[in-house]
Amino acid sequence: MFKMTPAIFFLICFCFGSCQNPQKKRLLVTDSDFTTRMHQLEVTVQKLVGDVSTLTQQKTTLETNLQNANSEISQLKSTLHSKTGSGAVYTRWGRKDCPMNGTELLYSGTVGGASFNYAGGPSDYVCLPHDPDFISGDGPITTNGYVSSLYGAEYEDGNFFGTNFQDNDVPCAVCRATHQSSVLVIPSKTTCYGSWKVEYYGRLAASSDTHKSSSHYICIDIAADTLEAGSVDHNGKLLYAVKAVCGSLRCPPFYNNAPISCVVCSN
Repeated sequence: MFKMTPAIFFLICFCFGSCQNPQKKRLLVTDSDFTTRMHQLEVTVQKLVGDVSTLTQQKTTLETNLQNANSEISQLKSTLHSKTGSGAVYTRWGRKDCPMNGTELLYSGTVGGASFNYAGGPSDYVCLPHDPDFISGDGPITTNGYVSSLYGAEYEDGNFFGTNFQDNDVPCAVCRATHQSSVLVIPSKTTCYGSWKVEYYGRLAASSDTHKSSSHYICIDIAADTLEAGSVDHNGKLLYAVKAVCGSLRCPPFYNNAPISCVVCSN
């Protein structure tokens, strides 16, 4: 026997466009029109259920593909960082080694440059490796004129860079920050801004105001070291403390004769 449930009543109303009180309107379930519409409704519902099932499967597949893609991206980033050609390179002045914070040593050496007393020499400091190569066939340069002379570097200013460092030769190390892409030297800071990482910090150094030769500023490590060559006063390229001079340099935040710090940051 056919039973009129609320759900069936709703479907009949939907199909026939009338929701009069079933007690006042008689509907024969054997009518051909009713049977046809009920069949069409059943087919439509089954199709909708199938479509929902398909969409659910597609959603699950897309989520799985997205997870796999994110995993592959992470692996590619890791591989990129581990390749020899990636990373950021910087010189650690005053040390023979690199910081133990995700860096590798490319080579260690000694600091060199033009003599402090030559007005025409290059201004920059260089990090010379301990195992230089010479081009086959090149002999000694015999002329003393119109050449650029390269000297080793020495600490000056007594104990500023380290205890009993006067006239000691200056070491250096060329390092690669393996997981970074940029390096920045910030004068007068010992910490980095934002998410940048401290590679090392120390004291700013340069040539003396009174000497003929100019120089770049370099950042000497706070835990500076010396080379084993000793402390004989050969001069050459010299390193002095850098101090602040108030005037066009605003004080505060600086103060007169303040020794200037520095930090090497990577990101």
